[in-house]
Amino acid sequence: MKKTLSMIVVLAMAIGIATNAVAKRERKEQPNSRAAKEAVEAVGGEHYPEKIKIKRVSSIEAGDTYYHIYEGELHKLGYHIIIFDNYKNYLGFYKSNYAPSNYEIEGSIVMDSGDVDENGDPLYYRIPIDPKKGLPGKISIGGTPAALVKAPLPEGAKTGNPTAGGEQEDSEAAVDERPVPEYRDWIILHKGKKIPARAIFMKFEAGKVYLKLEANGAEKGFALHTLSREDQTYIKQFK
Repeated sequence: MKKTLSMIVVLAMAIGIATNAVAKRERKEQPNSRAAKEAVEAVGGEHYPEKIKIKRVSSIEAGDTYYHIYEGELHKLGYHIIIFDNYKNYLGFYKSNYAPSNYEIEGSIVMDSGDVDENGDPLYYRIPIDPKKGLPGKISIGGTPAALVKAPLPEGAKTGNPTAGGEQEDSEAAVDERPVPEYRDWIILHKGKKIPARAIFMKFEAGKVYLKLEANGAEKGFALHTLSREDQTYIKQFK
């Protein structure tokens, strides 16, 4: 009897592990570089400029699905950050001065700036993917505004995110239309004086507002209360 129970437990564990492995594979179906190139080329136009070189970079888990990232190196200058969904549908691209990286920041497309921060650590830019809203329609990459150039989905394409039961919700790939930070004038209170600064909002973390200064590209953190009331109101839209 004990042997029978032990066998049942072992079999149940084995089935569970195998099921999870299959589910993981099913959730992570990325086209190879050649298939990705053909899909982008089929859309053509601004999606497939002359002499673009496409290669696979990474897959990013966001919620219950994956996004698959490819680098499109442009002939003259810059890159296309090319994105496929988990059903091998080409979603579109962001144009960037920086190539996508396989460095991992949870739920984000990552780019290596080639610079270091004030602590001497590599400085990465990121495009966050909202688990529910999907890709941002507009974003700032290293202080430069960028927009998702969407690709038309093929007729009859499977879309949407897999649910816990393995079913699909048939809906167009989600795009998040959140506001995008831009360079603007800020007022910072320092030792009783109001110091003007031209900068772009980068993030709000641990009670500090991080700004990238336009003059020298340095990123610095400021306590929220040291900013003007107008600046504090402006920041609320990005929280």
